[in-house]
Amino acid sequence: MHLFKKLLLVGIISSMVLTGCLDSKPDVSIRDDFENNDDLNPVTVNWLTRWKDEHLRETLIHEIVNEFEFENPNIDVNYSFFQDVGLNSDPDIAKKIVEMIQSENYTWDIIIANTGTYGDVAELLNDSDWGEKYLVDFMEIEGFQDTQKSFIIDNYLDEYGGILVGPYIEGFYIMLWYNTDLAEQMGIEIKQYNMTFEDLLSYAQVVHEYNELHGTNIATFYESNSDWRTTEYMFGHLFKSAVGNFSTVKNESFSPIKNQSLLRTFQAMEELSQYDPLLPGHDSRAWYDTRNMSFDGTVLFTVNGAWMYNHWMDMDENKTYKMMPVELPTFQQVNFYMGSYIPQFAVLKNAPHKDTAIELMKFISTPEIAEKWIRYTKAPTGIKGHLSTSDVADDQFERFQQVINQKYDGNLHFSDNAAYMLGAENVLLDSLVDELMIDVLDGEITAEEAHRIVLENMG
Repeated sequence: MHLFKKLLLVGIISSMVLTGCLDSKPDVSIRDDFENNDDLNPVTVNWLTRWKDEHLRETLIHEIVNEFEFENPNIDVNYSFFQDVGLNSDPDIAKKIVEMIQSENYTWDIIIANTGTYGDVAELLNDSDWGEKYLVDFMEIEGFQDTQKSFIIDNYLDEYGGILVGPYIEGFYIMLWYNTDLAEQMGIEIKQYNMTFEDLLSYAQVVHEYNELHGTNIATFYESNSDWRTTEYMFGHLFKSAVGNFSTVKNESFSPIKNQSLLRTFQAMEELSQYDPLLPGHDSRAWYDTRNMSFDGTVLFTVNGAWMYNHWMDMDENKTYKMMPVELPTFQQVNFYMGSYIPQFAVLKNAPHKDTAIELMKFISTPEIAEKWIRYTKAPTGIKGHLSTSDVADDQFERFQQVINQKYDGNLHFSDNAAYMLGAENVLLDSLVDELMIDVLDGEITAEEAHRIVLENMG
């Protein structure tokens, strides 16, 4: 136990003795559903967490631990950011989770469980419902679902096989971010809202012509290696806009309109390919190590989520405010947008300190933590306890969220698997689609070839 906690307990006991509170035998009870946390047997709960070097998101993790330990002096939280234990990406985290499950040797009680990691574990285990077998279902924890906003319980559990794996602390939108200095340098006026694919194609053409005229090598899009193909989000939203109908998009079955939309989206990538939209070397480019490329003058657009605000603020505040969020392009206007709410953390069902881990997840699901999330990240949360995103939009990040909130009124869709695109029986083909998308953008294969390969691999 930390020295501070010991001194705190000594002080409390001494005060009780001096005031006569210990004149009679105290009435002490131990909860049946919780580890024995008396002072002689402190409990250490092990938490694999994220958000290192993400500005105030990292601060929030430290504050959660400090406050939880203060309120629970017999509990030590041993927390590590995934980068500090040799893990560099969602696939790395997924491999560690699978290793623990298969060996039954649990290094961590609490794991990272965002949709990307969850999907990667599903691929490795070849089991899309692995969470039901190996994770705590918080629907079974009394009172927990009442801490989450009602639309979370109604609309967001399917991605996890219908179970509630933890607090839905993070809400986000996906957008195109563009470097305003670079856009001004090239003379491009970029639509912030209602961008069509034709608009995007015209921007790529300007970048290409600027490079030819000035001998520069600026890419239209940032892209990293296969651990995270970030342009997949643009591809996915274009596909959904080609489908058009929100209910059809969410229906996890393959249909003629989805088949046509898949080909159309690959054809759009082929149209972009004539302007060399990606920088060479992306297959060896680790995302985390190259996030600064978004504002170093080498790429115009970065396709990514609201979390980039915190990533970039931790690196360079001035350059962060040179980044402008804009809506993802569409083939036609639709009444829904790409975004979601996700649980970042889950508790392993067979973890040695499962009950203590559950208590920490309860602590995260409080109004106080929800309020902090909103202030620190400029993003929404699925935890009850705050008014909404800021009513007073102080900068371009808050203004963007305000407009998207009003424009789409909660009609959000996000998926890290291929079920919405190719049907539930092809849920694990998302990586194949991502790599074919890159091959088309690089001009290595045609849209028709990519489309044919997908169909050949479908069940």
